[in-house]
Amino acid sequence: MKTKFLAFGSILSIGMLFAGVAFALTPEERRADMEAKRATIQAEREAAVSARKADREANQEARKEEMETKRQEAFCTRFSEMASKVTEKMSSQKEKFDDRKTNRTENFQAKRDERESKLTDTRSEQDERRSEMYAKLEEKATTDEQKAAIKKFQDTVEAAVDARRAAVNAAIDAFRTGADTAVTTRKSSMESAVSTFKTAAETAVSSAQSACTGGKTPAEVRSQFQSDMQAAREKLKVDRSQMEKVKDDIKTLMATRRGAVETAMTAFKATMESARTELKTAMTAK
Repeated sequence: MKTKFLAFGSILSIGMLFAGVAFALTPEERRADMEAKRATIQAEREAAVSARKADREANQEARKEEMETKRQEAFCTRFSEMASKVTEKMSSQKEKFDDRKTNRTENFQAKRDERESKLTDTRSEQDERRSEMYAKLEEKATTDEQKAAIKKFQDTVEAAVDARRAAVNAAIDAFRTGADTAVTTRKSSMESAVSTFKTAAETAVSSAQSACTGGKTPAEVRSQFQSDMQAAREKLKVDRSQMEKVKDDIKTLMATRRGAVETAMTAFKATMESARTELKTAMTAK
């Protein structure tokens, strides 16, 4: 019991000692001590606020990156779908181009065969009319001189017809040769232009898809793709403008053929006029 009183007395003495020390602080020291405590509390609060802000910003950045990733994936998915449609459209257009090319070739040949058939028919009709004309003239001949004049007229006419037909055939052949060359060149150029455009477009699509998976932003991918496609279209436009010269070549060939035919016809008409005049004189002579 005595020991407990001694221990209690010791504790009381120590407490009074610390109290004495506390009470021994001056007002300035106590204010400084309170300021230090308040500063510590404020620092702890600010640290906690900064930590929460950092966490919030980190979470926002993570969400932003996640949204950006999803947006990138969505764009690339949409772009892949769009690229597939572009490829399908180009394939469809290529098929239509091939069909039109085949149809044009078939129509071109059909029209040429039709003109050839008409020319053959026309010449056959002309041959029949000349034979009938010669027969009627021979019926009118009563003298040897008239018969000789008719024979000469017939020979002159047939020679003139042969010369005219030879000139027309040469003009037609020259036109066809030139036209075939121009058409073949145009067809080859068109095929090359279409193939070049298709390759450029496919390359643009492939590059854009690679850029998507490579981390390029949608804006960058879209901009580069549009630029590549515009370049491909401009190249196709230039190639097509060069093909327009083929039309000019065809027009020149047509003008040359027309001029050659007109020259042959003029020469034939002059020969026929002279032959008719000579025959008329012979038939009316007494």
